[in-house]
Amino acid sequence: MRKRNTKAIVLISIASFTLLTSACSTTTEPSKSSMAPSESPITIKKDDPFGKYDPPIEVTAVRSIGASVKYNPGEDLDNNVWTKEFLNTLGIKIKYTWTAPDAQYQQKLNLSIASGEIADITAVNTTQLKQMEESGQLEDLTGLYEKYAAPFTKEIINQDGGLALKSATFKGKLLAIPYTAGSLGDVMWIRMDWLKKLNLPEPKTMDDVLKISEAFFTKDPDGNGKNDTLGIAANKQIFEDMGSLRGFFNGYHAYPGAWIKDASGKVVSGSIQPEIKTVLAKLRDLYKAGQIDKEFPVKDGGKAVESVIAGKYGIVFGSDWFPYYPFVDGKTKDPNMEWKAFAIPSIDDKPAKVTVAFPVSKYFVVKKGSKHPEAAIKLLNLFCEKEWGKTADIEKYSVAKDGIELFKYPLVQTWPALKDIPDTYLALKEALETKDPKKLNAEQKAGYDKILGFMNGDSGINLINWATMRQKAPTDSSYAVEYNYRKENLLLVNAFYGAPTPTMKEKASTLDKMTLEEFTKIIMGVVPVDDFDNFVTQWKKLGGDDMTNEVNVWAETQK
Repeated sequence: MRKRNTKAIVLISIASFTLLTSACSTTTEPSKSSMAPSESPITIKKDDPFGKYDPPIEVTAVRSIGASVKYNPGEDLDNNVWTKEFLNTLGIKIKYTWTAPDAQYQQKLNLSIASGEIADITAVNTTQLKQMEESGQLEDLTGLYEKYAAPFTKEIINQDGGLALKSATFKGKLLAIPYTAGSLGDVMWIRMDWLKKLNLPEPKTMDDVLKISEAFFTKDPDGNGKNDTLGIAANKQIFEDMGSLRGFFNGYHAYPGAWIKDASGKVVSGSIQPEIKTVLAKLRDLYKAGQIDKEFPVKDGGKAVESVIAGKYGIVFGSDWFPYYPFVDGKTKDPNMEWKAFAIPSIDDKPAKVTVAFPVSKYFVVKKGSKHPEAAIKLLNLFCEKEWGKTADIEKYSVAKDGIELFKYPLVQTWPALKDIPDTYLALKEALETKDPKKLNAEQKAGYDKILGFMNGDSGINLINWATMRQKAPTDSSYAVEYNYRKENLLLVNAFYGAPTPTMKEKASTLDKMTLEEFTKIIMGVVPVDDFDNFVTQWKKLGGDDMTNEVNVWAETQK
């Protein structure tokens, strides 16, 4: 692990990737005490980051349940390799007082926060973190972090130069453990089997992409004789999940949902800039032509996933990890399905920049008064150690031979900002070119073996070798695209990463809803494209100008 604590590293390592587990939703009554008391005095080696509680303790938690997690037969959220490791190594048992699907988690958590029914450990967003800080619901972790966080854990969290910890610190007190991650921008995935069947060249510009989209819609690329294929994937949230169009907007130098700097250096909302209107007009044309699903306004990301697996979409904008899910599921159904990652193309001769967010996608907080608040930090220590430390075992704790993503099971996590790009990409590139894997760590060696296996004709159990090749190979992979983004300075970092401002807390959700509704209506042709101008005026009047002023006040404090 290479530690780099410079501001420059932050600017090349920032963005988002939420990884939460999947299981059936369950609900139980919250425990009356914050920690289940042991029947005898608990002993633990003082200040030991990996010291075991004897007898074991129980901590309560809540969590979101994602759609992509799979378990081995007989295992579930409460019984898996990680729950056993936490209990056997640390003497910690996690009791989930409730779980909720991703789409319902925030609403349910907001109700819990308002009622004061809070678990010992909870994953929260920036708004919830600020709310809980103001209401005095959080344990001060400052001294506990210094005492119990392992050196390796601190090294990982500090790879972003310390900004993650700073964002979790209020009035000199560390009130949360930041979930840091390597920040990767969106890439463009294209069905290469369709492209080759229609004898189309690989895209170099956004105009090329539009021509490919039209061909995928009109020329029956799956050869079934039916008019049932579409060009560009979309969903009702427009900028989230499978079917996000954020990358498409970026190709037109438009940056919805991001705070960006204008020519004068002032921070402004990307959602109200003139370039947005241009993109909405183009999407309106595509929708009218039928190249975008006519039902996208009522279909969420899950439905978009189903369409990808069913072989309905030929162009998808989104994450680097899509080969593992849902592409593997689609290829299992149709072995001819082949995807390749491309950089977001530009509509003109100016390279497209890809927006990336602040590297902290969520925070783990501890309820004030919890009996063992240091337990959250110890759970994090063990996660980091088993994922990337000296005792790491990738196939046991991270990704199994059959592709099951074991790393999604633990609740408290943080990821090295530099782990994937540039570290893993460059390490694999060198090892594959020299045919010498001696310098690779355990995770990198596992990737090396899978890529080598695919190159030797083995797609792997559940196509894991194929998926690894599509993500991590030196060329024609999403990692290759991501590395080039950084090398060519093509990442546009969100200019605001502070706690929600007063106006944001009061009006941001309303403005976000208004924005989504307006964009959807324009794309569908419900209102004329020029209605965007009226929307901008209303956005400013209804709180947008106040938010912008507050963001710029915050920006001055960061200089």
